[in-house]
Amino acid sequence: MVESGPQIKQAWVIIPVLLLLIAGITITVQSGIARSASGFDVRQFSQTLARMMVRIVGYVLALLVLQYFIGQRPSLGW
Repeated sequence: MVESGPQIKQAWVIIPVLLLLIAGITITVQSGIARSASGFDVRQFSQTLARMMVRIVGYVLALLVLQYFIGQRPSLGW
């Protein structure tokens, strides 16, 4: 039989983080776009999304480097 305790604990951590990421993506993507039909708005949408993804990847890399420097095994929690 598989114990479900660790999976439930991980879900309590992962679900709020994912919800915050989705809310942040929604707010970021909608900022500064009046109509999604024009070419300028599509270009601005893609630039905003790309900047946000680069920022998230940078934060994750910084977290991994910090974990390495303090002597913890670098991991993202899974």
